[in-house]
Amino acid sequence: MSLATDTNPDEYVRKNRETLVKIIKHGNDDFVRSLALAAIVEFGGEPDLEKVRREIDRVIEMEGAA
Repeated sequence: MSLATDTNPDEYVRKNRETLVKIIKHGNDDFVRSLALAAIVEFGGEPDLEKVRREIDRVIEMEGAA
């Protein structure tokens, strides 16, 4: 299955939203995390952006407390 021919980006992000969020939250490769975040920002829609924003805020708070 090729992303370019079989799935549009909006559909891909919708179907893989939870995986993308997990990558953003727990990934250890900054480049891959950036790609996942870019996909959600570009194609995820407002609810996904809010979820990612909350997770980023939570991580910032946890790092500040450490």
